[in-house]
Parts: sequence; C-alpha cells; structure tokens
Amino acid sequence: MPCSKRQRWKCAFFGGSDLLKEVLPLGFFAFIIAWAVTPLVILVSKRFNLFDWPGEKRKVHEQPVSRLGGVSLFVSFLASFLLFHFGLHIPFSWFFVLGISAFFLTGLLDDIFSLSPWPKLLGQILGAVLLIQGGVLIRFFTLPWNQMFYLGFWGYPLTLLWIVGIANALNLIDGLDGLSGGVGAIASFTLGMIAWQEGRMEPAVLSFILSGGILGFLLYNFPPARIFLGDGGALFLGAMLASTSVQGAVKSAAAFTLAAPILVLGVPIFDTFFAIVRRKKNGLSILHPDRGHLHHRLLERGYSQREVVVIFYGISALCGGTAILINFFLANSTYSLLLFFFFVTLFLGWGKNLRVTELPERKSSVEKG
Repeated sequence: MPCSKRQRWKCAFFGGSDLLKEVLPLGFFAFIIAWAVTPLVILVSKRFNLFDWPGEKRKVHEQPVSRLGGVSLFVSFLASFLLFHFGLHIPFSWFFVLGISAFFLTGLLDDIFSLSPWPKLLGQILGAVLLIQGGVLIRFFTLPWNQMFYLGFWGYPLTLLWIVGIANALNLIDGLDGLSGGVGAIASFTLGMIAWQEGRMEPAVLSFILSGGILGFLLYNFPPARIFLGDGGALFLGAMLASTSVQGAVKSAAAFTLAAPILVLGVPIFDTFFAIVRRKKNGLSILHPDRGHLHHRLLERGYSQREVVVIFYGISALCGGTAILINFFLANSTYSLLLFFFFVTLFLGWGKNLRVTELPERKSSVEKG
C-alpha cells in the first residue's frame, strides 16, 4: 500500500501501522510454533539417533547434535501459512507449497540417508519447476533510469538458476551454529520490508512468517547449538528467500531490481561465488568440499564461533538496510548503481584479504560444502 510523503521515513523502515497490526502477529505465531516444536524434534532425533556426529575435520562441534532443525522451521512456516491462507482468505498457488515442500523433503532425505549429489540436484530442480509453475518467475529486470529489460523465454532458466543457486548458497554457509538461520532471518525480514514498500502483501507476509519461525528456531540454534538447521532447513530457507525476492523485489518495475536481492543475500551469494572460483582455480569440481569459506577463514584468524556469527549478522543487516535505502529512496538514480558496486567492491576486497580463492592448508581441506 502506498505511503504519503509525510510518512516517507516511517514507511521506509516500519511499513506503516498496518504492518504492525495485520502482519507481524503472523510472524509471532510462527515464532511460537518453532519455539514449541523444536524441543520435540530434538527428542525425536535422540529416539532415532539422527545426529550430526563430530570427529571429521570439517566439523566444528564437539558433541552429537540433532540435524533435523528444518522440520521445526518447515512446520512453523506451514502452520502460519495455512492460517494466513484460510483465515484471511488470501489466494495462493498450491504449486508454490509443493515447490518449497520439494526443497525441504530433498534436504530432509539427505539429512537422514545422505543422498548423492545428483538426486539432491534433481529434487531441487523439481522444486524450482513447481515454484515457477506457481508464479515465481523473473519476467524482466530494471536498471536505474527506468531501463527495463524483458526476458521472455530466458526468464524460465534464469529463475530456475536463481532458486537452485540461492537454496544451495544458504546450505553452503550453514557451517557454524546459528549462521545460516540468522543470516536468513535478516534477509527474510529485509525482503519483507521491500515487498511491503512495493505494495506486494503476499511475499511480505511470507517473509515475516519465515523470519518469525527462524527466530523461534534460533533460540536452540545459536551457539552452542542444541540442534542444527540441516540440509532440509537450509534448502527450504534458501528456496523461500529466492522465491520471495522474486515475488516482492524483482517484480517491481520501478526499482533497481538487480541491487536489492543481491545485496540482501550478499553473504551467501559471494561466499558461493568465492567457493566456485576457489575450486575451479585449483582444478576441483565445484561440488568438491573444502574448508575455505568466509567463516572458516575468520575462525583461522582467531575469532570465536559467536564472534564470527555476530560479524556475519552485522554485515547482513548493513546490506539489508542499504537495499531498503536503494529500493525506497534511490531506485532510479545513479547513486543506487554506485552504492551497489561499492558493496560489491567491499565483498571482493574482503574475500581477497581472507584469501578465499586459495585452498586452506591440507590438514583442514575437507568441508561440507
């Protein structure tokens, strides 16, 4: 819903009073569900011995920890989504629900049975196709000065690549307690604010519901974690962020749509980019695991797990605030382009300083992804 000029600053950062009255209670409901369900998931993990065991060089935890955190996150989201859909009579494509469920189930099966890469990829492609069928599609993108480019057929493979790429990017940074979840919560809240600014209620509400569920889960996931997000949670979270960014930010014809989603998801996007460059540079498959991610490099420099997680939270919050600023105030100006490339330069410089394109020492060269 549009904001008046007198409410410009209030709407930019708080979305107006309707946001507080109508939307945030759904996020709080998701928070309560995740907070209540997560201990039950931990008990089930103990009953069936579904733990992430320490001992491998890539592991940073010292005790067995449940890896089924994605279950509580998915349940909290689905319960809140159904309340939103049936309680407020908001129409949604069930292909969308099937799509995000495919990502979750693919990751959950991997958490339980350790799938090989190709079945995991096929499950993600299926989920992306279902999401596209449900209306998640990049039809065009815009640059400053109202330059719009329609993609036509190419919007389909681009959207599929975006969804699968972001889902795996969130999974790649899930290497420390609370890292992927916290970054995802900040990104989701930011995307919700941008969608709300653009008057797109559905992706805004989905984003706030997702944020609430993650925060409830983080009560048990922040270091030292009692439960991990797991591949099921990370893939589900990544697919949701990719979808809401397309529905809420990229579909805005008035905004610099390349800037907002990339900035909001800057941490996982650039960490994935560095991982691809690092592995190709050293003659490895991009699927080859290593311990050269940004968070590992910071650990090597003597930071604690909590300090690394807080650093990433701060960077994500700064990127999110900048994305909101660009979307609301600088959408069609040269300043948005300059600010965007300033942050890209910062990320590249940070990666160079941490030597993320180099393989780590051989003794610690094994990592989840």
